[in-house]
Amino acid sequence: MSGGTFFSLRMAWLFAALSCLSLVLLCSFIRGVIGLVRRSHILSVPLRGEQEIVFNEAGRVVLCIEGPRFTRRFARHHYELSTTDGTVVSGRPTLLRARTSGFSTVRLELKCYVIPRPGNYMLRIQGLGDEQKTDPREQIVFMRPHLVRTIGFILGIVLAAGGFITGLVFFLLSFVP
Repeated sequence: MSGGTFFSLRMAWLFAALSCLSLVLLCSFIRGVIGLVRRSHILSVPLRGEQEIVFNEAGRVVLCIEGPRFTRRFARHHYELSTTDGTVVSGRPTLLRARTSGFSTVRLELKCYVIPRPGNYMLRIQGLGDEQKTDPREQIVFMRPHLVRTIGFILGIVLAAGGFITGLVFFLLSFVP
């Protein structure tokens, strides 16, 4: 049985439509996940032992570290966030440490805090040690939690890519004698 007789011309166009729709969805999901990560960013501060941070709104935030690939600068530190009057904001380690990586930098989630009210807070990093030459490239980043939505986008990307490949393969098979 040849490929031309296995699939009718209508089926070929149906697979082409599936492939085009899946490609549009794939691009949409990729743009969505990139936009989600950008919109989740609240603030970035340089790597210092102690510094004041201003949160403009209350709610959950995630403390992330960002630096060059394979840096060991953040290893074995204790991070403490407190109000300006000294009340410690309780934080918990993130269960699934989401990682965002580029070609030269990596961002890793460490702790999740619930900011009780907008205002000034103190961030203390214990065990940081002396300043190093890579410190200007390393930062502490606070973000809104976005892991669940990111996983949803990733599942959408996988399904849309599968639909695109399936539609494209069956469309091309309909023209193979």
